[in-house]
Amino acid sequence: MRAPIPARLLLLAMVCLVAACGGSGDDTSGTAPATTTTTTTAASGTTAVASQACADAAALKTSVAELDQLDPPAAGKAGIQAALDKVSTNLAALKTSAKSQWSSQITELDSAVEALKATIDGINGDSLLSALPTIISDLKGIDTAWTALQQQIDQDCG
Repeated sequence: MRAPIPARLLLLAMVCLVAACGGSGDDTSGTAPATTTTTTTAASGTTAVASQACADAAALKTSVAELDQLDPPAAGKAGIQAALDKVSTNLAALKTSAKSQWSSQITELDSAVEALKATIDGINGDSLLSALPTIISDLKGIDTAWTALQQQIDQDCG
């Protein structure tokens, strides 16, 4: 979840820099006229939406990787829940920033995450070991859904 913060700040700084340079009037660097800068600013505005979705997708990728690296018996219910919460938070951010982009893949991943949440919610005390086959199955479902989403993200975000 820490990765997108610098990307967001960098994007904001770039947009502010473009806006400040375009409106200053004392352009000594020999850059293009203000009309071109206005076009660049407008283009940056549309890129910002895609960039935000790509940044949120990168954060989701990190949290899914953390979930994948968990050893369920060693992590226990609390460890799995913490990793799952990160995935859910980053998935919610991606839903917001991506709007309708990747909607079917996001819906599939959301369903897979909800299935694991339901499994984890049903665990109490020593039942983690007996729930391992279901947890593994749910994790495979998340991996399958994530792979489909990641292909689209990689195609659109690079």
